Amino acid sequence: MREIENVLVSNVEDFLQEMVPQLGFQRTPIYRGQASRDWSLLPTLLREEVAKTEFSSWAELEGAFLLRLKQRARGELGYEPMSELEWMSIAQHYGLPTRLSTWSENALVALYFATAPHFDDDGAVWRILPGEAELTISQDYEQVPEHARIYMPQKTTPAMLNQKTCYVSHPLPSENAAPESLEDHFELGNDRIHLAKITIPAEEKEFIRRRLAVMGFDSRTLFPGMRGLCRQIQEEIYCHTDSYEWVFPG
Repeated sequence: MREIENVLVSNVEDFLQEMVPQLGFQRTPIYRGQASRDWSLLPTLLREEVAKTEFSSWAELEGAFLLRLKQRARGELGYEPMSELEWMSIAQHYGLPTRLSTWSENALVALYFATAPHFDDDGAVWRILPGEAELTISQDYEQVPEHARIYMPQKTTPAMLNQKTCYVSHPLPSENAAPESLEDHFELGNDRIHLAKITIPAEEKEFIRRRLAVMGFDSRTLFPGMRGLCRQIQEEIYCHTDSYEWVFPG
């Protein structure tokens, strides 16, 4: 059984040491930030409950979501997605449950999400190092993979571009079986990937997030438009210091 690497960092400088350069063609390290280190790596689809629907399997439930999207979204999109994976990418980006989990090629983007406010838990940045190019699929790949794979989609929105969005495609359980998290799949599987969990202490989240804003990783940048602007304003209102002695000595 393989073991997940566990790392604890308390500041941005230590985190920068965990950022890995590109490993080669189609072997780009990817990162996912989660506000709680206790959350499993599960895609949104596998957090649903098949038993509460009229469908008998995960595949049927996923198919129903995508069918409705294809029927109704073409006018909103203004273009025709070229593959099933591209449809899944669009669905995931706009909040429809899919077998994809959202990751980033930029570790600091993941750190932004790991330090989300209003969560008292330690955060986590997950890191995947792909050991071979075959683990990464491109946007012109027409078949949805049955095994865990990294998907580099077309960046169809400013948010996807700024967040350097990519995805991991999770294998679907057979019929309505209980879902398997990516970390469980990693520990039992044979894929040539290295998985690490970088823990961010809860008490350091706020300060790290302020540092990220100074570096340009804030809501306005990662969520272009009014949504990001309003998030940024809300964060700025709560951002203050109780002492100015280090700036204005007596």
